[in-house]
Amino acid sequence: MPSFVDLLFAYGIAFGLMNKVEALRSPRWPLGGFFDAMLSCSYCTGFNAGWLAWALSRPFYGFDVSAAGLAPALAWAFASSAFCFVVDVVSQAAERAALPPEK
Repeated sequence: MPSFVDLLFAYGIAFGLMNKVEALRSPRWPLGGFFDAMLSCSYCTGFNAGWLAWALSRPFYGFDVSAAGLAPALAWAFASSAFCFVVDVVSQAAERAALPPEK
């Protein structure tokens, strides 16, 4: 199961993909619409960031090349999706609270 630092790592990947990589959303290539829909959803992007973080952290934690070794990747993906969704909702609420009230 991922630690808090691992979840922050996955959130960093998700945040970067959602807010900094505009090329993935381009309608000029066939998957642009798919990526636009996925990157608009913090839960969906968090899931993909979770398994990506799991794969990138394998040199640090050690490799387990087996079918049973892939079960943690699924756990990381779901833990990351929930974490990214909660952090995104909380950060959006904080941004709204920081805005001056409308008159």
